Amino acid sequence: MTSNIHRILVVGAGTMGHGIAQSFAQEDYDVALVDVKQEMLDRALVLINSSLETLAKYKIIKRSQIKKAIARIKFTTSLKDVGRYADVAIEAVPEDKEIKAQIFNLLDRICPPQTIIASNTTALNIFDIEKTSRPDKVLISHWYTPPQLIPLVDVVKGPQTSEDSIQLMVELLKKIGKTPLLLRKFVSGYLISRLQIATLREIFYLLDNDIVTPQELDMAAKAGLALRMMVVGLVQRIDFGGLDLTVKNLDNPYVQSQITPPDYKPKKIYELVKKGHLGIKTGKGFYDYAGRSEEELCRERDAKLIKMLKIYNELQRMK
Repeated sequence: MTSNIHRILVVGAGTMGHGIAQSFAQEDYDVALVDVKQEMLDRALVLINSSLETLAKYKIIKRSQIKKAIARIKFTTSLKDVGRYADVAIEAVPEDKEIKAQIFNLLDRICPPQTIIASNTTALNIFDIEKTSRPDKVLISHWYTPPQLIPLVDVVKGPQTSEDSIQLMVELLKKIGKTPLLLRKFVSGYLISRLQIATLREIFYLLDNDIVTPQELDMAAKAGLALRMMVVGLVQRIDFGGLDLTVKNLDNPYVQSQITPPDYKPKKIYELVKKGHLGIKTGKGFYDYAGRSEEELCRERDAKLIKMLKIYNELQRMK
């Protein structure tokens, strides 16, 4: 089925869109990356080129592939010009119901009847939002940051999505080296995002009350949580620790009373946003990046992720 897929359309060149476009382009697919702002497309080109350079440096791709991958991406502000050629369209626009509904309407009118239309939404039930003439070809493909490196992609079936459409997306993602996880119905946040959201309350409580610094908390997560998680995940860890111990903690009133209340309102993150400190894109967030560019910071992050990805792949082969 994937042999008929040649042209990928990605709408939105922001945090996720440029990485999704890169993922397909480096696997020899022709990609159109669309954004309403030329400056976002210019930024995307810089970040994609930097990412490809990093991949080549660590021998994930050959250096000769860099120019070929860039050449396969058409950066444009005109959805109409490229949408009519798309075999698969993926929207990666902001999490706004009205914007997503508008994009789906445009894609439905512009793209050929056989085009699969997928959403990268994290929290919105796109199946309640979209009103297309092709509900059998509408699905969710939810990627993780940075999408060009993280293997996992959630694939979600809507009430009217056909099995053929789902299988095509699953096979397409496997073909470009991703690990698709098929969900038979929508749940906001899917798996990993729900877990991340659940931890935010505790993270903000610890930071707001000066129990730990951001740097110390990250060190603890890497040295304790992440290392073990790479081997036993989340559920198998309970098996190794003992289900009886977990049940005792669940039934212990004191332990449960120490959990941060669900209605806890974070403080420091709102203070930082109010000051215009938004993370690496502004040079400061919980960390101060001391004038280092977004490109440089992403390159450093990607280099470390590539090393972890190699270890992950090795662990998978040991099963």
